[in-house]
Amino acid sequence: MLLAYTMQMKEPLSFTHRNCDPLHTEVDDGFHSHPFYEIYYFHAGKCNYIIGDRIHILEPGDLILMHGMTLHRPHPEPDTTYIRTTLHFYPSEIEQYLHPERAKWLLEPFEKLNNEVIHLTQAQQIEVEECFAQMNQLHQGNENQERAHDRFIFKLCDFLVMAAHFYETAMHHRKILSDKEEHLQHIITYLESNYMYEVALSDIASELHLSKPYMAALFKELTGTTIIKYLYQRRINQAKLLFRFQPEISVTEVSKKAGFKQISHFSRTFKQAVGCSPETYRIQQQTRLHQDN
Repeated sequence: MLLAYTMQMKEPLSFTHRNCDPLHTEVDDGFHSHPFYEIYYFHAGKCNYIIGDRIHILEPGDLILMHGMTLHRPHPEPDTTYIRTTLHFYPSEIEQYLHPERAKWLLEPFEKLNNEVIHLTQAQQIEVEECFAQMNQLHQGNENQERAHDRFIFKLCDFLVMAAHFYETAMHHRKILSDKEEHLQHIITYLESNYMYEVALSDIASELHLSKPYMAALFKELTGTTIIKYLYQRRINQAKLLFRFQPEISVTEVSKKAGFKQISHFSRTFKQAVGCSPETYRIQQQTRLHQDN
């Protein structure tokens, strides 16, 4: 079973401009999270983007500002060209260049954990794509590495100023979902509210007045994964969040809060998804907290 994993970065910033590489099932299937912020811009293709308990049907020119720790994944339609620009960065990369109050304002859309999709106007799309092209020139350029990095960060700050204004003016503009998309939204919302309890497919189908076969096929069609895989992915991500934000909590308590009936099952599933045992991950989070302080 392929479960959610936590992405890591060797460098404090990663930028990929107009990436058109297809997603490889053996690597990219499944939901994931990461401890850094993400800027995602959708250039072309057909793609559903699922963040937490919400599904977003993307259109070219959509911009996503993500905290990163919320469980998420793109699900592009097979056999279509999928083009996106992504930028991952730790907030410290911005904070060291700006006055604390300005940095706080620029990073606010990420820190609220809203993870909203912003539907840009055509004029906004042109402005954003020009900014990304300039950032890419700096990222790929041959000038002094330190100077190029400084210029890239200031161009990123320029982009974040634009994004902060987009965020303030367009947060609540959402599309009308189709019947299938509404059903999917209801399934994910049910799982979001009940992942900590024992959940059976028959329970969800009964609650939403759907047949189990239809419900399972619909979920697979629109997300690329199964309801049970998503449920376990959601539980593992909740465990990671608990370890991150409550580093003194015990492994047993996390197991219960995340919805696992047996700690042995939790330990096996967590290690398979994350690559280390819950106790090791817990210690890592405690160490990181002490280092930050």
